[in-house]
Amino acid sequence: VEGFACKRSEVSGRRLWGWARDTFGTAENFFRDHYVVNYCPLVFMGETGSNITPDKLPSSEMKPVEAACDAHLARVIELLQPEWLVGVGGFAEARLQTVAGNGTARIARIPHPSPANPAANRDWSGAAMKALRDAGVIR
Repeated sequence: VEGFACKRSEVSGRRLWGWARDTFGTAENFFRDHYVVNYCPLVFMGETGSNITPDKLPSSEMKPVEAACDAHLARVIELLQPEWLVGVGGFAEARLQTVAGNGTARIARIPHPSPANPAANRDWSGAAMKALRDAGVIR
């Protein structure tokens, strides 16, 4: 684990944070009215160091992790009391629906920026903005 000294670049993060930079100009402008929560801020790795996404792990192993992640997400929503919750991808939107679907915040989704999502490889930033406009998050 190298923290900020890490030289590796990750496509999904580069797309998401690049969109925030291009749209809001500075981190200060973005974080004035926005907050990003990683639903499951853990990394699961195979023996070779390859990333294993949570959906590839046995559900029996993920149930306690998901319960902890749901509880954390619920607490963040309770503390921040946001007007909007935006899931980055279908999985995140589903977790928001499960955790906060009966609350007062409106829920929307943008496409996941992963290169594994074929649509993300064609103007992900434009697709994210369109999704936000279509949902009414932005005008």
